[in-house]
Amino acid sequence: MSTEFSLSAKTMVTPDEVVMDAHIRIDGGKIVDFSASEGKNYTLQKEHILFPALFNAHDHLFGTYYPKIGDGPYVCWFPWDFDLKSSEIYQERNKNTPFELYMVGCYKNLLSGATTVHDHIPHKINDPFIEKLPIRVIKDYALSHEVSVYDLKWGDGIDLEHKKAVQNNIPYVTHIEEGWDQESMRGIDILVEHNALTEYTVMIHGIAFSQKDIKLIAKSKAHFIWCPGSNMFMFGKTAKVRDIVEAGINISIGTDSPSSGEINLLAEIRFAKEVYRDLYGEDLEDREIVRMITINPARAFRMQDRVGSIDKGKLGDLLVVSGDGKDPYSSLVNAQLKNIALIFKEGKPLYGDTDYGEIFEDLSSDYTKITIEGKEKFVIGDPQALMDKLRKTVGFHKELPFLPI
Repeated sequence: MSTEFSLSAKTMVTPDEVVMDAHIRIDGGKIVDFSASEGKNYTLQKEHILFPALFNAHDHLFGTYYPKIGDGPYVCWFPWDFDLKSSEIYQERNKNTPFELYMVGCYKNLLSGATTVHDHIPHKINDPFIEKLPIRVIKDYALSHEVSVYDLKWGDGIDLEHKKAVQNNIPYVTHIEEGWDQESMRGIDILVEHNALTEYTVMIHGIAFSQKDIKLIAKSKAHFIWCPGSNMFMFGKTAKVRDIVEAGINISIGTDSPSSGEINLLAEIRFAKEVYRDLYGEDLEDREIVRMITINPARAFRMQDRVGSIDKGKLGDLLVVSGDGKDPYSSLVNAQLKNIALIFKEGKPLYGDTDYGEIFEDLSSDYTKITIEGKEKFVIGDPQALMDKLRKTVGFHKELPFLPI
């Protein structure tokens, strides 16, 4: 099977710029140049826009289930976790195997345009599954669950985990200030005490960040992940995101799990825009939101040489969205599942409209047909069989809105 081909698009978003009448050539899973192939060239429909594939900066794939659990607002994440684990939905979820839940989580991300996901959980849990999954789940990261007394003791402690990050040029990832009690609000101070607030540090939630915290984060060149859906559901509050953006901090968007967050990355970015408008009476620019789900998380996770933008030498992770070429950023920010027309990971088609059947026939062999929102799609693997197995396990026709098949 040949791995060399090219795509021609009326509109391409890199995401730093919009390029008209673009060509991109893929060989060996990587972008080699911006020319049409002398061999196989595929032309995208004129209303279809080419983007880099999306990057979900924070998920808990093991927790992929529905509906949401909780009766907030909570003072911190800890009482929510008690409500989650004592719920009937949690017991129902855990009738399925961890691998099945991971596969459901992967399809949740894939159908919404994401080929790269950070699954913030101890390595011993996701290591057995990562290489078996259809999308890219990051395995090179150091971690703490938290940096307060609420820490679940993931990893080897702040000092050793941050040292691993520096020595191996990988991110050090932690939840931080996920609450409003006195202990939660000490998060940045604790990182500073341990000399662990650096350019390697990737922090999630930060709903209690003070102006002092934001200045320290900006000075350290640390990174921030915003999960507005989960924040608003659990706490009725979210981070001072406008101040974080204005401070020049690298900010990404993540979904958290659907047990508290939005159902997928597309829903999350729409919600992010809505929350920003409600908080500040103005819009967060669509171009900036697109950066928060492409190049920004690639930088945070020290993967910008591989993913996050359409550049020569990077992996052929590509997303095609139906929309308006005159306003391509808004087309992505407002996209629904039906608007996801085609997805490649390392030059291999994983999901897309059956209109692009030739691409799947030429470049892939492991795919089935499903119907999403009334539109037929090809997809890698067999999510229908996965859902049939899940429904048999739980004993009724379970509906998952992020996998509506």
